[in-house]
Amino acid sequence: MEDLLLEIDNIDYKATANNVKNFLENKLPCILRLANSSPASLASPVISDMPVNRGGGNHSEEKMVKYVAARAIIDGVSRAIAHCSQTSSHILKERYVAGMENWQIIETMYCERATYYKLRDKAYNEFADCLELQQGCPDLHVYKN
Repeated sequence: MEDLLLEIDNIDYKATANNVKNFLENKLPCILRLANSSPASLASPVISDMPVNRGGGNHSEEKMVKYVAARAIIDGVSRAIAHCSQTSSHILKERYVAGMENWQIIETMYCERATYYKLRDKAYNEFADCLELQQGCPDLHVYKN
């Protein structure tokens, strides 16, 4: 218990938000392509952890392992978004599932630009908290030295 509290105290929230943003904008699209999936698959969690055979192509073991790992991360991302607070979930879904730009989300939320970016960084940190506990998913937290 004490170790968990020390770990939480050592999280660099600004760096974690940047790390999550990098993951969602740069790494997740590649993971989606590896799993023959689209951002729409992030909208709701998939119940089954079993891989789906999409047919075609070379079915070597290495490719299947990559596919299963990518599917696990996609399912974890979906569950993590679903477990965030309502506001954070809304921001993440609009940006990374619906593909809206930040300025468009600001307009839908009827808030000031500065307020939105604070809420977005909070959403990124909530996402990191939720993703860490998903099977097969990375810990996106950045810790202070």
